[in-house]
Amino acid sequence: MKRLSALKTITDILFVLAVIPAIFGLPFILMTAIMPERIPFKLNGDEFATINGAELIISLLVIYLSYALAVYALYLFKKVLESFKKKRFFDEVVILSFNQMGKALLLSWTIGILPSLYYNLVDGSIKISIGFSDSLFTLGLGFFFIVLSDVFLMAKKQKEENDLTI
Repeated sequence: MKRLSALKTITDILFVLAVIPAIFGLPFILMTAIMPERIPFKLNGDEFATINGAELIISLLVIYLSYALAVYALYLFKKVLESFKKKRFFDEVVILSFNQMGKALLLSWTIGILPSLYYNLVDGSIKISIGFSDSLFTLGLGFFFIVLSDVFLMAKKQKEENDLTI
């Protein structure tokens, strides 16, 4: 149980740190929409010189939605750890949370890749690279949680059948 407590503590800290950008993200997007010349910093080392107007606002909103879905998945993971701490391993909440976590991560990945795909298509600079990336990790993690949900559902049914057997 010490490891579970440590994981829960780390997850709680990560969740609080992840919520802070989620809170300030919408005001930043509004500030960008109203007065773009007043943005006091660069994002990812780049200024938004090539992107302007509605494209920039839509891109930022899409990225924000992708981030919010990832934070939601982290919240669901936090909820699952709380159930584990209460020794409710095959609870319906755990199974549904795993499934929703996977779907939220897959949707976050899908939505998050759209702006970069769009701008690569517009610029005509499509690059294909082989190797490990955060994007593939998120995709794999999403599928992992969906499969884990199915495994927990099968284990729950098996446990119920074993409990009925004398």
